[in-house]
Amino acid sequence: MSHAFESQRGIPKLSLSLNKLVLLTCLLVVIYFGYEKYSSHIAEQTEASALILTPQVNDIYFLDFRLLSDKLERKNKYKLAKIVRVTDDNVAIVYGRFFYQWQYSVVNSIQYGDLSNNDYFKLIPDYLPFSKIKFKLAIPK
Repeated sequence: MSHAFESQRGIPKLSLSLNKLVLLTCLLVVIYFGYEKYSSHIAEQTEASALILTPQVNDIYFLDFRLLSDKLERKNKYKLAKIVRVTDDNVAIVYGRFFYQWQYSVVNSIQYGDLSNNDYFKLIPDYLPFSKIKFKLAIPK
């Protein structure tokens, strides 16, 4: 019986300081990846703001109509828009003919080539002043 007790004592345990070192290393790795994710999100937001404030003809915008109108039905949330003309103080936008309920359905529509159809976008443009676009960007979410 004494052999069973001796074999259990022979297993080395990690010291308390080594456990703390492993925990600290894991914590630093988590902090690093969290910071990288946050900095890439900030860079993406900055790039998106720059693209919205400097529109070009044939740019496609993905719009959340819940932010633009209070009278929409709950299922009609998303729509695509295309820039057709840019002047000094206005942007002419034509809207897509379809509302989408989910974001992924808009992405699927783009991937399947629905935008290449000539009749996808309405013919009558909506003119938005740059001041309204800038105001929409300045509202915190």
